[in-house]
Amino acid sequence: MRSIERTFLLLLCFIVSQGFAQNVSSDKYKEFDFWIGEWNVYKQGTDSIVGKSKIQSIVDGMVIKETYHSTTSQYQGTSLNKYNPRIDKWEQFWVDNSGLSLHIVGNLVNGKMVLENQITSKKGTIFNKIEWQKNNDGTVRQTWYQSSDEGTSWKAVFDGEYRVLSKN
Repeated sequence: MRSIERTFLLLLCFIVSQGFAQNVSSDKYKEFDFWIGEWNVYKQGTDSIVGKSKIQSIVDGMVIKETYHSTTSQYQGTSLNKYNPRIDKWEQFWVDNSGLSLHIVGNLVNGKMVLENQITSKKGTIFNKIEWQKNNDGTVRQTWYQSSDEGTSWKAVFDGEYRVLSKN
């Protein structure tokens, strides 16, 4: 690569990185921080613990990483969550040891982080909607709903209450 091309490329990288760095300060990147911490996860409304979850801020506060494992089975999974300024939405990428992978998108709506998608397969289309809400007592409620009738009716497939072990 010639010197002038190299200089142009370095200048372009610098300009792009400076514009990106200015976006980092946006409050949008902090909207999901209420979920950060180490948690015991209980079946909603009970004292039955179903899992443990560690939620960390990583990549200079730009990404939230979840590491979850069940206390009642071998089930475990992880997610990466980030605000994407290009589409002005939050995204979650979930993978687990059952083979499930999930990409959901959405935003903070009335104090709840609401992320959704739809998956079409040979069996039809399934709509997923997962909500996280910080409660007044410091717990976080996560509810995962699914619909097989285009969102006319929803069934809760997971309803958990995160009770803090430690806040980071």
